[in-house]
Amino acid sequence: MIIIVETDHSVKEKLKKTTFGKEFIQTCLNSEFLVVDEENSKWLGICFVGGLLHTNGIEILEEARGRGLSKKLLDRVIEECDRRKISFLTGVFKPTNLISIKIHTAIGYKPVFNFYYNEQVGEEIIVILPLNKKGDLLYHILRIFNTRMGNAFFAFTFTLFRPFLRNIITFEGEEMPKINFRDCIKNFKKV
Repeated sequence: MIIIVETDHSVKEKLKKTTFGKEFIQTCLNSEFLVVDEENSKWLGICFVGGLLHTNGIEILEEARGRGLSKKLLDRVIEECDRRKISFLTGVFKPTNLISIKIHTAIGYKPVFNFYYNEQVGEEIIVILPLNKKGDLLYHILRIFNTRMGNAFFAFTFTLFRPFLRNIITFEGEEMPKINFRDCIKNFKKV
């Protein structure tokens, strides 16, 4: 059964007892709401939305993969965003995660720009799902980061606002990877 839960104290306590990834759980703890696939009181899949940029992410337990839960959770997130008058969702994925890319682009996510953190973390693709005209406008504004100069500005801004990331994109500032400006500029490529 797919349910929507606000991230209150009881939900946070339940999250801490799940077997989802540590970083994913931390992000869920900072989110506004979760869409959860629950079976026999066990959470099998979670999709979160939170932060100023309405960051969205999803994780499905290995035992529940292959059932189409990602699409169901994402569809329900979009319905809830419409109900809450949210104009867009943002997210990231690794270029090597072909399943995630396929699912997200099928529902309308658009790649905005690539970003290379450092040699250890590598590259991520920043994506947006515009849900109305305001979301479309933001997509076009964010495309400025799809240039070498724009990417450098993003890296600088990202580093500068690191302490506030919890409120902006729901991630803990200390958990975010360090940016190597040289690697970022050297490995820049357009989407």
